[in-house]
Amino acid sequence: MLYNLDACGKRGSVAMSVSLGIIDDDKNILYTVKAMAESLGWSIRTTDKPDDVFSWVKENIIDILLVDYHMPLMSGVEVVRKCRQLSPSVTILALTVEESPDVARELLLAGADDFVSKPLRFADFTARISLHAELAKYRCDANWNERSKGLSEETARRVLNSFENNMRGLTVAEASELLGLAYPTVHRYLEYLVKKGQLQRKSEVEDGKSGRPRNIYCKNSRTIERE
Repeated sequence: MLYNLDACGKRGSVAMSVSLGIIDDDKNILYTVKAMAESLGWSIRTTDKPDDVFSWVKENIIDILLVDYHMPLMSGVEVVRKCRQLSPSVTILALTVEESPDVARELLLAGADDFVSKPLRFADFTARISLHAELAKYRCDANWNERSKGLSEETARRVLNSFENNMRGLTVAEASELLGLAYPTVHRYLEYLVKKGQLQRKSEVEDGKSGRPRNIYCKNSRTIERE
């Protein structure tokens, strides 16, 4: 079950299914994704036209948007960036066969939340959508819209990008020094990214030292696997 993102105060009701949208210039992909979504009881809109997608996002009628990376009219990165400007809350998943860290970084900085690999596999597709539906529900239950006020998506992506070449992870102090931002500010953004599912937090005890463990933030395993 997904709490439709509007249910956190706009429509005032709880949606029992996921509302999806997808843009891809390959009609076979659109057909396949539509069939998979409908087999699970999820509503879905399909298109190969960027303007359709912008309308969906602007009108807030979809919860999760899938965007193909390679498209002729407008690149997937451009579509992602425009959609993120229109909505800070819509979940955006990039569809791509690319495994390059540079492509992943470009999409994340544009505003993508996650990736779904091509060729599409039913299990992977289902798992990705279900995960982000649960994350959306969590954010709604936790009054996410109120708690994330004042946070900039551009700064959040900058913080996330600081982890691209760091597999070990960073403490708040290390990230603060690296980014040149205040400790409390960085801590708030790191927790924000953890709740979005883009980072994970773990505790570890420094070698040779006793006392309270320190928190280490690192990229979630899903993102690492894709790189």
